[in-house]
Amino acid sequence: MKLCLGSISLALLLVACGPSVSDGMSDDTTGDDAPDVDASTCVATDEICDNSADEDCDGFVDCDDVDCSGFGSCPSDTTGCGEADLTEGEPLALPDGVGTSYESSINITGFTDGQFLEAATDFLGICVNMEHSWLRDLQIEMDCPSGVTLILQEFLGQTGSEVYMGTPNDTDGTDPVPGVGADYCWTPTAANLPMLEYVNSTGVHDLPPGDYQSVTAMEALVGCTLNGPWTIRVTDLWGIDNGFIFSWGIKFDPGIVEDCDDWPVE
Repeated sequence: MKLCLGSISLALLLVACGPSVSDGMSDDTTGDDAPDVDASTCVATDEICDNSADEDCDGFVDCDDVDCSGFGSCPSDTTGCGEADLTEGEPLALPDGVGTSYESSINITGFTDGQFLEAATDFLGICVNMEHSWLRDLQIEMDCPSGVTLILQEFLGQTGSEVYMGTPNDTDGTDPVPGVGADYCWTPTAANLPMLEYVNSTGVHDLPPGDYQSVTAMEALVGCTLNGPWTIRVTDLWGIDNGFIFSWGIKFDPGIVEDCDDWPVE
């Protein structure tokens, strides 16, 4: 449904921590109220942060898994590289506005001066917790500090059926009310096709939470300066519908951080 700008609060954060390690037991020894998995038989996939399942086989689910730190309703981790400062940004509501772009940035300062991304696999991905009542409206991009732009979700024209991200309020008219966000990531190792390719090939109405390929290969980030503003930009290119990004973050391989105990971000 089409609408005008709403107002929500948004916290942006950077998380760069490695996964927890399962003890490989079948009982609950980790204290997370979920049975530990058998590491010898579990087939690991990317963790989803809101479905009470342990996809990555580390014995933790949802907000108890460090991979979910800072995403959606999960609090930021307070150990290791998760000790990034919480950065308050401008609210990133996504009102109806044909041709209008909405942006928010995280200014990273914790890498060595002049350090650049040497391998695409050192960039673990960008994640959002968001809802929108018409995915086909949107072009979603990310800029690195050097100005390289990745197309994450590509607008393919004003054709096609309704596709929900998360659980939007589709009847909120001119008084937009945030719905319920879901966790979506773009990662260099994602098995799922880019979002609209996935939708068009499967016919789904609700885009499943999880990891998706970016439209621009993440190898394009190689050579990007690491310190500086990393920006997410959402452009609405088709009238009527709206949405909200409630939180977002980017993750790097902690191995490229010289001092993981003192990870600053402005």
